[in-house]
Amino acid sequence: MTLEDRTIHEISLLWPEVVPVLEARGIDTCCGGIHTLQEAVAAHGQVLAEVVEELQAAGADPGSAPVVVDVREVPPRDRHPLIFSTFDGLPSGGVLHLVNDHDPKPLFYQMQAERAGQVVWEPLEEGPERWVIRITRTALDG
Repeated sequence: MTLEDRTIHEISLLWPEVVPVLEARGIDTCCGGIHTLQEAVAAHGQVLAEVVEELQAAGADPGSAPVVVDVREVPPRDRHPLIFSTFDGLPSGGVLHLVNDHDPKPLFYQMQAERAGQVVWEPLEEGPERWVIRITRTALDG
C-alpha cells in the first residue's frame, strides 16, 4: 500500500516520528484521521508530492511498513486464526501491528507456546479501549 492511500491515523500509528510534519501542515488529525493522505492533502490545498517527500524524509517508509491487522470488527472466533495466518505469512524480521479492543494477553501466551522462539511482542498502546501490539517474526521456525 502506498503512503498516499494510508489514512492519517494509520500513518501516525506506523510512523509517530512524522506527526510533526502532519501537524505543521494542519493535517495531523484532519477529520478524525479517517481520510487518506491524498484526501487530506487535497482538502488542505497542498501538493501531494511535496507532503509525501517530507513524510519520507522524516521517516515514513512504506516499503518497511508493518502489516496492520485490526481485529476489532472481526468475530472473536475468527481473530486468532486470522492473526496466526498473517503472522505465518511474514518473512523473518517482518512486523505485524495488531489492533484489538481488549488486552490480547491470551494470544501472547498462545503465540509463545505455538511459535516459540519466533515472536517478539511489544505493546505500543495499552487500552483502555484500544490495544496496539507490535509483533515481530524473528525466525521462520523455532
